[in-house]
Amino acid sequence: MPKKVRQILEQVGDNPVLKIQLGRTPVQAVLLLILNLFSSGKFSKKQLELGYDEIYHNYLLITIQNEKGPNVLQTMITVAEDAISSTVFKLEKAQRVRLMKPVFPTEFIDVYDIPLTPNKTFTLNRLITTASNIDKHFFSYDAANNNMCQTFVENIVDINGLTSNIADEVTRIALKPQDAKTLIATLGSRSDIVKRITDLGGTIDKWVNDGKIKWKKPLIKEFALFGDMHVKKADDNGNTDDILKSSGDAVVILNGTTDTIIENVDDVFNAVVSLEEDEKETKRNQMIITIVCIVLGVIILIGIAAVIAFLLWRKRKGLFS
Repeated sequence: MPKKVRQILEQVGDNPVLKIQLGRTPVQAVLLLILNLFSSGKFSKKQLELGYDEIYHNYLLITIQNEKGPNVLQTMITVAEDAISSTVFKLEKAQRVRLMKPVFPTEFIDVYDIPLTPNKTFTLNRLITTASNIDKHFFSYDAANNNMCQTFVENIVDINGLTSNIADEVTRIALKPQDAKTLIATLGSRSDIVKRITDLGGTIDKWVNDGKIKWKKPLIKEFALFGDMHVKKADDNGNTDDILKSSGDAVVILNGTTDTIIENVDDVFNAVVSLEEDEKETKRNQMIITIVCIVLGVIILIGIAAVIAFLLWRKRKGLFS
């Protein structure tokens, strides 16, 4: 199990599940274009034959009770005293099983409710443990054998006894996996390329996110006073006392400075922005390295496939000549 998934389950894995929804988004057009190129257009033809307007990536949106989560309702509406704090997690299978908070608004557009069983408490740990103990392919990905995101979602719902709760026919249709095996078969001798690419992506993800690669840790944030800046603390009568004054290059730490008045706020704001930009740049560099590794892996696989195809073509040409 991926390290990040384990960490989330350790923190909130036993929190009660409040809602489960099936979500789906169309597979990126560039991926379908690559599959069409490898299959000489057969992939899209087979897609039309099977009656699929779109090829979808399925996932589950799981809302859990979380007292440590943001109390949005309580903050916005003071009368909502009985509102329950909650957090939404996205559970999916890509190159590896992933559990994270949703990032894009589009992930909440095409969604379908999966009714929970009354008088039965579900948690993230129970959902995942129950499904992974029965589904022997829970943590692997092989679209050529119909072991992909859609079967992953269907198995979790079915193994946990939630399929029978679905009365809406549209939801049942959306939950039913598309025939990936037939679609991938249009690639012919190149059918294993999809698995090789996902395996490569899984390996890179494991090295990057499970601590196999030791990234340089960002520097600890240190705030220094600027120029003639000083900090004042206001008491109950509105009087202010200097609690910190400019000390040149010396680093200072502010403790217990509630109701603080900071002069030269622009300088402080710019300092915070600068530190945040440094962190963003570090994360951006890590992402670039990951993407470059994946692209290089894909190029290498394509090159190997091209060489094999050329050698087979020469061999056939030699037989007929």
